[in-house]
Amino acid sequence: MHIIILSLMLAFGLVADEAQKLDTIFLKFERKVVRSGSTEIVKGRAYYQSPQKLFVEVQEPIDQIMLIDGGVMLIYYPVEQKAFRIKSKALFSMPFIQAILSVMKDDYGLTEIGYTLSKHEKKGDTLYTHWNPPRKLKKHLGKFTLGTANGVLVYAEARNPKGKTVVKSSFSKHVELAGKQFPLEVRSEIFDKSGRTEEFVSYSDVKLNIPLPEKVTSFKLPDSIRVDEVEW
Repeated sequence: MHIIILSLMLAFGLVADEAQKLDTIFLKFERKVVRSGSTEIVKGRAYYQSPQKLFVEVQEPIDQIMLIDGGVMLIYYPVEQKAFRIKSKALFSMPFIQAILSVMKDDYGLTEIGYTLSKHEKKGDTLYTHWNPPRKLKKHLGKFTLGTANGVLVYAEARNPKGKTVVKSSFSKHVELAGKQFPLEVRSEIFDKSGRTEEFVSYSDVKLNIPLPEKVTSFKLPDSIRVDEVEW
């Protein structure tokens, strides 16, 4: 899955701390990816349960369920009757939901994972802050830039260790959630060896700290489904 928001935070899978009191999150999402003249649109719903559990229900273009619980990811295709369980030594990231978790943190979580502020500059109404990665991770991570206007996140850019931009995102249509401004629309450009990808993500019907449906909290695969195990 392509980078949705703040690629660094996604990679580290930051979670909400106790002070933020985010026990559950629900939202609807639509993700459009444009690459090499082709367009892919994915629609669905995401349910988050603290501290590290995520249930994603993809409704278009195919039926798919993804369940993340710490370092285990289950992917299930109900129509095809197929399932895969992927186990990782590290925590999996939280697609879609991670956007909210990051916004709820001071400095969007950068200080928490060891980034240090190197400089800041003002361009028009936007304040840009530039961040250096922690020393122990400089071989894997590059510098990071955040842009805020009136205290609201409007821009983010991540670079690789060689200084090349790997993703840059702009944020718009903010709404207040638990005292923080959360963007309902995110537009990203992602750069890799195979070229440039544009990604547009929109969120709707965002709800915090609500009871989650039983199909999420008590999800279980049918006994007839064979699960292919994968170590990552």
